[in-house]
Amino acid sequence: MADTPFVRRFGRRLFLAAAVAALVCGIVLAVIGYQDHRPPAAARAAPKVAAPAALPLSPAAPDGGAAGRPADPAAAPAPSPPVEGPILARSEPVAVDIAEVGLHASVIAVGLEPDGSVQVPPPDNGRKAGWYNQGPTPGEIGPAVVVGHLDSQSGPAVFFDVGRVHPGATVEVRRADQSTAVFTVDTVERYAKSEFPTLRVYGDLNKAELRLITCGGDYDPANGGYQDNTVLYAHLTGSH
Repeated sequence: MADTPFVRRFGRRLFLAAAVAALVCGIVLAVIGYQDHRPPAAARAAPKVAAPAALPLSPAAPDGGAAGRPADPAAAPAPSPPVEGPILARSEPVAVDIAEVGLHASVIAVGLEPDGSVQVPPPDNGRKAGWYNQGPTPGEIGPAVVVGHLDSQSGPAVFFDVGRVHPGATVEVRRADQSTAVFTVDTVERYAKSEFPTLRVYGDLNKAELRLITCGGDYDPANGGYQDNTVLYAHLTGSH
């Protein structure tokens, strides 16, 4: 039996998770002139990620038992959990709005550079957020990841106020198909870079969720810039 789409998505996303996790503090470092945000080997801000073989994924079932007998049911992969909550078709984000803190920003797609480093929103335009285009779009099943600058040489940037958002607040993501995905904030957490929760942020899900990621904590140029990451977690509750 082939891997389920749920398992395939998890493996692909985990493979790229360290690359994206390295991005966030690289955003602000790029603004001040530091350009090396190459994941994963040189990504000093990236957390360590378990090898795929060490993850609790069910193995694929064998082709069949000996002499055509059915495969041992115990060896079959566990079924994917049922989908929870609303799910939208794939459509790229074009803007994000959080009325609680007056955040209104356009969104561009970011991916990986040819050398394997993560692209970031243009350092000369700190008011744009970047959607990681090798993951789900906001509203699709799984964690859609949007990153943004905390600040720039000219002052506060697009995600400067993300850390002030409260649980229960609404995040609206306008999409290219003219729909708006509506998310409800679950929590906003701050982590030391060395303790970045890769699986919680990027791990596969059975529902549509959103992650907004920026830098946080103290700025220490001697130790690579901002020392923390701020992550907003939200889940899809509707659309219009």
